[in-house]
Amino acid sequence: MPPLVRPPIPSRRALPIRRQSARIRRWTAGPARARGESAALKKPSLSQVPTHARSRSPRQSPLRVPACSPSTGMDAAALFLSRLLPLLVVAAIAGAAPLDPQQLLALRALGLGAHPRADPCGAGATAGAVNASCDAGAPFRRVTSLALKNCSDTTSVSAAALEALAPSLRALAFSDCPAAPPRALPPEQLASGLQAFSCTASLHRLSAVWLSHLTNLTELTVADTPLATGSPTELAVVVSHMEHLIRLTISNANLSGFLPHHWHCPNLTHLDLSGNRITGAIPDTLTLLAGITHINLSSNVLNGPIPTSIGDLISLTTLDLSNNTLSGGIPDTLSTLPELEVLNLGSNRLNGSIPLFLAEIRGLRELNIENNDFDGMVPFTAKFLSRLRVFRAAGNSKLCYNRSVLSAEIAVGVAPCDKYGFPVLPPPATARSERSADYDDGGGDGEADAGADTRGGPSATVLGVAIGLSCLAFLVILLVCICKVCR
Repeated sequence: MPPLVRPPIPSRRALPIRRQSARIRRWTAGPARARGESAALKKPSLSQVPTHARSRSPRQSPLRVPACSPSTGMDAAALFLSRLLPLLVVAAIAGAAPLDPQQLLALRALGLGAHPRADPCGAGATAGAVNASCDAGAPFRRVTSLALKNCSDTTSVSAAALEALAPSLRALAFSDCPAAPPRALPPEQLASGLQAFSCTASLHRLSAVWLSHLTNLTELTVADTPLATGSPTELAVVVSHMEHLIRLTISNANLSGFLPHHWHCPNLTHLDLSGNRITGAIPDTLTLLAGITHINLSSNVLNGPIPTSIGDLISLTTLDLSNNTLSGGIPDTLSTLPELEVLNLGSNRLNGSIPLFLAEIRGLRELNIENNDFDGMVPFTAKFLSRLRVFRAAGNSKLCYNRSVLSAEIAVGVAPCDKYGFPVLPPPATARSERSADYDDGGGDGEADAGADTRGGPSATVLGVAIGLSCLAFLVILLVCICKVCR
């Protein structure tokens, strides 16, 4: 059977308008079954189809463009599609669905560039004030992660923009963004769907009540941003409904009040409340956070002793209680923390002797006990201190080290012990005998006397010469006086 030959198509100029429309309908209808062709004919692009033919065609392509009347102009739907068409073309070329138009408008309201082809989720997107990550949904992609960095002072976080992004947004971050904070409470979809929120040196001032509505968070970070406070239970208000919280950081946020006695986030592993104005004692209920690994309560106004129940936190790797007014000694229960790597107790009012069990914590890498009131002898060996990355013990006036065990290079800032186990004070320059006795740690007297000459004061030769010259001058004066009397 001879192959079917498609008759030639005359030029469009030669065909009447109705025949052009019929020909276009046959092209856009899919495979040409009437002529027995085995393959589908190629559809023309929308730019090749006359406007009147598209409006009269009963069977259109999947992308429908409504007809517009010359008298009334293009309606809202046609205008919307005409603006969306460039994004569809770009996304088709890139092989990905376009960004949701409403979310794109929301991103532009937050500071995204207004270029019609700007795609903050695309591979060619440049880093700017607005950085976003999107899913691979269809027919539109949606924003799942949004970060605003180094934005201008005129940027405003509006409730409308948050509401448009809320259905898909899971992470929201502000960094060096002095924008106006949101005034209204977060939208319901944002409050229930957001899982990570970060605000670093941004938003001027943030409300603790606004944060408390983000009940589904697993990570919360507020750093170098003043938190609107006014109640001693502000921290409890923030975390009271965050049952899924894993990491909590509120640092340098002007947070005041007390530490909560009831924590409603049993899965918390990271707690950083440093650089605030939190007062009171550390509650024993803090140890109910059984899985916590990092505690940083430094630079607050905490007082009282370190709770002995802290030894129940067997997963703890970092404990930083520095720059407070804690008193008492180091509890023995710290010896039950096998995973402890960092222990910072500097700049407090802790007293007593340094427990020897600290040297038995094999994983310990940083130890800071400076600026306290510890007394006695440093119980550590040079081998233990050599494996530490950080060791600080200066500022304890009653603390000393054994010179037969440690050297001054290792025990920086700590005075050596005398033979009675007390720190040696700096000797006065004229008390030679006292200086020899103070530095005598059991060695021979000859060694102390021999070393005394090198630590200041005149030598014996200088003293002999001075005495001889004085005697000679006295004799000369005496002779002169005798001569005058004899005359």
